[in-house]
Amino acid sequence: MRVAIVGGPGVGKSTLVRQLADLYHNGAYGEGEKGVWDTRVLEDIATGVNSAGVTEYFARLYDANYRDAALHDGPRRVIFFEGARITLEAHMAEYAAADHAALRRVLAIGDAWNPDKVIVLTSSTDTIEKHIRLRHRDHEEVENMVRRFRLIDAEFRRLAPSYPNTIVIDRDSKEFHERSGLLEIIAMAGLPMFEEIPYRR
Repeated sequence: MRVAIVGGPGVGKSTLVRQLADLYHNGAYGEGEKGVWDTRVLEDIATGVNSAGVTEYFARLYDANYRDAALHDGPRRVIFFEGARITLEAHMAEYAAADHAALRRVLAIGDAWNPDKVIVLTSSTDTIEKHIRLRHRDHEEVENMVRRFRLIDAEFRRLAPSYPNTIVIDRDSKEFHERSGLLEIIAMAGLPMFEEIPYRR
C-alpha cells in the first residue's frame, strides 16, 4: 500500500512521513531538504523563476521514489511518500498563468504514480508560522513562507475532491511526535493498523 502525504510548506509532511514509517517499519520516501536538492532550485524558488524546471525537478525526485517503492511494495506493507501529482498541480498557483501550459505538461510525469491513499495536511497559518519560526532555517524567510503556504494550501483544498482516494486532514492540535496524534491520523485516513513491536519487562 502506497500512502502519499502532501500539503503546503511547513505543515509537517516530513515529520509525519518519518514518524509513520517508523511505526509501520516499511520505509518512507521524503522529498529531501536543502542538503539534498540542487542549490539552484532554492534560488529559483526564492526568486520565482524557471517554474517548469523547478516543477520538473521535484517531479523527477518523486518519480524516482515511486519507481523504487514499486520494488518493495507488497501485501501487509504500507509505504509512505512525501509528494504526489496533486503536489505538482497545487504549486502551480505560485506561478504566472503564462507558465501554466508548460507546467501542465510536467504534470504528466505523475500520471502513473497512483498512490492508494493521499493525505492532504492543512492547518491554520498561525500554526504554520509557529512551526517555521521554531525550525529556524536560514534559507526560509518566515513571512514569505506563510504567504506561500496560504496560496498553496488553498489550492490543495480546492484540488483534493478531484483526486481519488484523497482525504483532507486539519493538523491543528495534532502532535506528530506523540502516539495519540499519529493514531488520530491513522484512524482519520483509514489506514490499516501497524504491527506493534512488543516490549517486555
